[in-house]
Amino acid sequence: MKSSNMFNRREMCDSIDFNDQVKIEELSLSFKSLPPSEHTMSPMDLCTFDDFATTLIVDSVLEFTTHKMFARKRYVKQDERSAARAIMRNFRDDHDFSRAIAAVLKLRSITAFLAQHTFVKQIEFRDHIVRFLNMFCDELSGFTIRRCDRYSAENNIGAKLVATKHWCRGDKIERLCGVICAMNNDEENEILVAGVNDFSVMFSTRKRCAQLWLGPGAYINHDCKPTCEFVSHNSTAHIRVLRDMKPGDEITCYYGDEFFGDKNERCECATCERTFRGVFTSLRDEQAPEQRCGKYTLRERS
Repeated sequence: MKSSNMFNRREMCDSIDFNDQVKIEELSLSFKSLPPSEHTMSPMDLCTFDDFATTLIVDSVLEFTTHKMFARKRYVKQDERSAARAIMRNFRDDHDFSRAIAAVLKLRSITAFLAQHTFVKQIEFRDHIVRFLNMFCDELSGFTIRRCDRYSAENNIGAKLVATKHWCRGDKIERLCGVICAMNNDEENEILVAGVNDFSVMFSTRKRCAQLWLGPGAYINHDCKPTCEFVSHNSTAHIRVLRDMKPGDEITCYYGDEFFGDKNERCECATCERTFRGVFTSLRDEQAPEQRCGKYTLRERS
């Protein structure tokens, strides 16, 4: 990872005033590549920050629109999308966090958006951008994001997280996290639309409330035999490895027994496909005779 000590003001857009330049310089040089686990974002803050980050960072690399909390909102202009793609091409080459952060913050839509927020919120926005940049430091972070065509709910155009190094059981994937924010009933009614943006909402049995679960960890898909698990810490959750992984293995977690209907009858995960469960149950009878195990039912081993 490179953290640039020089800041070229001549690269600034003419529309950015001196105070904005100073803030951008400070924000782009004072970051931590592992942002704090605690935050003060409201549910609306988190939704909006996340949509900006996925638009600028993830979509620019995958070249399609990934999940959004407010799908109808247009966060950046078309020319800024082109600029974001260039920013990410450079970042994937040099891993210069400072340069990438500064370039993102100089985009007109971002400058205008952050002008409405306190400096503390601007820092939290910057930190959220950093969380997503970590997805594209393969050797440093040990994971990245790739296109996924498995799930019909996403019209078979979605994303998945995969390991880019060997991970051992018990390891913590330090640079991969979920960002958590509790919601009250009013916030649920204001933000959530069933079947549209409720893709990353969990219910906390301890706090007895719904929680948003966004950030890079929201791209982790479910599997009935997961490779990893969520470990929550109030405002964030880290990812712990349950089974040894090699480069290319998907990072998956278990969403719950009823997440995809009664006994996960609508589950489309790789394990259900392999074992003829979930939506693949009807395919069991179509299995070729030579593939069957006779009178014995074999149990998978970890």
